[in-house]
Amino acid sequence: MWIEGNYRRNLMDMHIDDWNPEFLSRLDVDEYIEALKDAGIQAAMVKGRPHTGLAYYPTKVGRMHKGLKGFDFLGTMVQKCHENGIAVVAYFTQIFDNWAADNHPDWRIITSEGKGMREFHEKENMKTGRYGIVCPNNKEYREYVKACLTEMNELYDFDGMFLDMTFFPEVCYCPSCRKRYMEETGKELPRVIDWQDPDWRAYAYKRDEWMADYAKFATDCVKKIKPHVTIEHQFSSIAASWITANSELLLDAIDCASGDYYGGFLQQTFINKYYKNVSPNLPFVYHTSRCDPELKYHTTTKTEEEMLLHVITALVHNGAFLLVDAINPDGSIVPEVYHGIMKRVYDNTRRFEKYVSGDMYHDAAIWFATHAKYDPNETGIEVPQKSFQPAYYLQAPVAASSVLREYNVPFEVIGTKNIRQENAKVLILSHVAGIRDEEMDEIEAYLAKGGNLFISGPIGNQRLQKLLGIKITGQTGHDFTYMSPTKEGAELFEGFSHLVPLTIDGHQMEAEITDDTNLTVLATKTLPYTMTGRCEFAAIHSNPPGIYTDSPCAVLKEVGESKIIWTAAPIEMSRPYMSRKVFFRMIDFLRGEASFTSNAPKFVEVLGWRKEGTDYFAVINQQEESPVAPMYDITIEVKGKAGKKAYLLPEHTELKTEMTGEDMLKIYLPKLEIFHILCLE
Repeated sequence: MWIEGNYRRNLMDMHIDDWNPEFLSRLDVDEYIEALKDAGIQAAMVKGRPHTGLAYYPTKVGRMHKGLKGFDFLGTMVQKCHENGIAVVAYFTQIFDNWAADNHPDWRIITSEGKGMREFHEKENMKTGRYGIVCPNNKEYREYVKACLTEMNELYDFDGMFLDMTFFPEVCYCPSCRKRYMEETGKELPRVIDWQDPDWRAYAYKRDEWMADYAKFATDCVKKIKPHVTIEHQFSSIAASWITANSELLLDAIDCASGDYYGGFLQQTFINKYYKNVSPNLPFVYHTSRCDPELKYHTTTKTEEEMLLHVITALVHNGAFLLVDAINPDGSIVPEVYHGIMKRVYDNTRRFEKYVSGDMYHDAAIWFATHAKYDPNETGIEVPQKSFQPAYYLQAPVAASSVLREYNVPFEVIGTKNIRQENAKVLILSHVAGIRDEEMDEIEAYLAKGGNLFISGPIGNQRLQKLLGIKITGQTGHDFTYMSPTKEGAELFEGFSHLVPLTIDGHQMEAEITDDTNLTVLATKTLPYTMTGRCEFAAIHSNPPGIYTDSPCAVLKEVGESKIIWTAAPIEMSRPYMSRKVFFRMIDFLRGEASFTSNAPKFVEVLGWRKEGTDYFAVINQQEESPVAPMYDITIEVKGKAGKKAYLLPEHTELKTEMTGEDMLKIYLPKLEIFHILCLE
């Protein structure tokens, strides 16, 4: 497959309207090609149809962009890229299509308020009046998509296609959705969110199935004509809520995971790990913008340090980096981005491409459950009242990854498809509100191999509650609570006690023990003197502990050779250092012996992998703001490497090492600026 070894990529983002004759009037393909070549870019994503729906090539389907005056931009780019050894991934927008929405009103998504998306103005989540959005369940729209993709692939020879916007930006109540739901379930579309209702959960999953079905349809349209063309669907909404219907089911329609993100480096390392593990083929593709921090900051370019960190973080996870640049409305580019920053960055990182891939060392795996991307507290409300903001489903696992990075615990982020074969010592279920029975099958298979579980917050399946010997009975009315360690839990809860319990800035799940066989209570629930959120108080500025209970809020359960720890709230989300350390101790207890250890500070990630018999380590200074301050005197300790020497790559400069303790190799890294990659030989 052409994608193998193709790590340096680029997209010139050009969702440009054509009401002004100036728009695209200065488009210069030769200048763009020279910029790509000089920067060392291996693959260019080239716009075929942007969100405007106006084609960048002569088309018989819809309309061509007026500003091109008949010039075949797509075809010329395909030809010149291939002449210069640059692969081409053609870009096609779907669902977000202004031309289609304007010319075919009956194709439009209809919100729960009974409106199309362009009828809203200055609202959140695409309700700005700019985006014409149509429904993938509309059969006529699907025929339009088929005609577009057929035409593009009959006219041109692409290496791959990126089919963008494969998600619902809103819950759709159009006639096509209502009809399909009635045909498949015999029911009307629900309009009240209730995560305790099996019918509502079934509806949310049905939307996941619909989006996956549409993605497969679009993929098949291409593969029928050009079977060799690789397909990427926009997969970034995998991190968005249930509203998008973007789930792991989409993986059946793609050749590699690919999507754009605009958060920091912790977000990137989290999603890169997930992509690496679920992508059908590698490298996956991580996109982010040249603009700082996102595309709406059209004239602001990220620093070279930031770009280097983005590229190397993707690369060490065996991912390609795609720069999303923003073309000016007149079609001109910012050439110094390519001849300057990106040339230097790619010249640097290309030296390390031959060392990546291989099997990552990891002691813990965080399960990102894409069928449970909801806040269970957001229930009993009308659909228009829903929140688009990320909730526990994302915040908790990302917080867990932050603590693991802080304490140098090597970890992965996995999907459901990876659980059964996972060999990590600890599987982390960080506030997973719902677990489907087929997912529970995978968890039980993991435990049967001797794996260990950490669960925080909800216990999302009755089988898991039974296995743990705990029954969830609800959640506290108090939204500020405490965990008081027992004698048995004192070591894990070091720094806290009965009088000084661990603070939880939120609710706790309430539970009762149903099977105390091999079960140890580590902490019990403690509540403030008064109900939170009311005028009565014990201390005017705070809600100090006053009501001590015997209700379990942290337990240890032994199941055969496996151990399970459950906490009634996601303590990994705690801000205080001492609280985060409790989470680390629990993970450390469950994992036992570490694959490797390091003294690296909390924003420096140390990754290790083995490739073709050689051990490699990457040390990345993932500070979130420039300028990045250098770090000094970092050490890595690895067991079982007696007689090995450590070398900095690619120059092969030998590093100081010594044997410490029992068969432990200690590697000294005197200075770290942005990143280092080293090997053991």
